[in-house]
Amino acid sequence: MLDAEGPGSARSRLALPALAAAFLFAASVTAASAADPTRDLELRSLDGKPFSLASLKGRVVVLDFWASWCVPCRASVPFFDGLQETYGSKGLSVVGLTLEEDDEAVSDFLEAVPARFAIVRDPSGRAGEAFEVVAMPTTFLLDREGRVVARFEGSDKRVHAAVEAAVKTLLAGGSLPSGSEVRVSKGLAATGGIKAWQRGYLADPIMSLDGTAAEQIFREHVHASKEGAAGNGGASGGGCGCN
Repeated sequence: MLDAEGPGSARSRLALPALAAAFLFAASVTAASAADPTRDLELRSLDGKPFSLASLKGRVVVLDFWASWCVPCRASVPFFDGLQETYGSKGLSVVGLTLEEDDEAVSDFLEAVPARFAIVRDPSGRAGEAFEVVAMPTTFLLDREGRVVARFEGSDKRVHAAVEAAVKTLLAGGSLPSGSEVRVSKGLAATGGIKAWQRGYLADPIMSLDGTAAEQIFREHVHASKEGAAGNGGASGGGCGCN
């Protein structure tokens, strides 16, 4: 029912600022959540216990999204083991996060490639959506306040060198210079009909982000063409680049 006193009444004039304040508060909460993808994540350790990234506040965190079918992810494990061993006492925590539902696949991977850093799970995939993961592996760097400050996609010597350099900078109290991140091209990010962590064992090699830059660009072109022609992973097939 409309205010009988009209829009210019004292009651209306009092209500408008209150409504504006409520709107601004809601907008600020939404913006804060979008800026902090670690909020409200339900992560679990391998033994099923809740795990919170917020518990690592005060430390620099390397958060690596990996998958059991991702061959380069296997090469990343020794690298992250070395990071944890070298910089753990200086304030670094490495966390490996898998979004897979298959318990056996996760167990088999870790049996073949044991990790000496924390491994956590989120079978719901919400963490992948919150962090907008488009390729495996993808590694994020969080500062001591828990803010995401860098993103590294792929797993080769160049990426690992960039990750370690960024870690050393943050541990020393510095800020990361422009260009510290390693990103895939926009074309791959746009082929999101099938989530990166759902592509499975037949995933297109482009998801592994290996090879030279020219090879990656060529494979990405083929990958995007196949997804587009095959219904973006729909009932007609495709989506994994294997058809």
